[in-house]
Amino acid sequence: EEEEEEDEEEASEWENRPLFRHLAATLVQQAHLAPLPIAQLPVYWEHDHALRLYPAPHCVVLGDRTEQQALAKFEDTELVNPGCFADDGSFAVYRPATREVEFSAV
Repeated sequence: EEEEEEDEEEASEWENRPLFRHLAATLVQQAHLAPLPIAQLPVYWEHDHALRLYPAPHCVVLGDRTEQQALAKFEDTELVNPGCFADDGSFAVYRPATREVEFSAV
């Protein structure tokens, strides 16, 4: 029972990041990894298809230094940011069968 409470506290800590939740919603709604206007982020159209998120994946893992150990779920897609591996050796383990995410570090 205590272990479940700890898991809920940890999950709520990771999921209670409004900026990351907004990023997750934007990426899934726009179905693209770079959902910015062309004026801000020029598009190389020959390779743009590689950044599309259609159909929506079950999990997207970002490696960003700004929101370390962040987890958000939008619709049916989990977005995970374990942080920068080079900074502190952090990474995420994703289990597709159970759709669980676990943060770890070396």
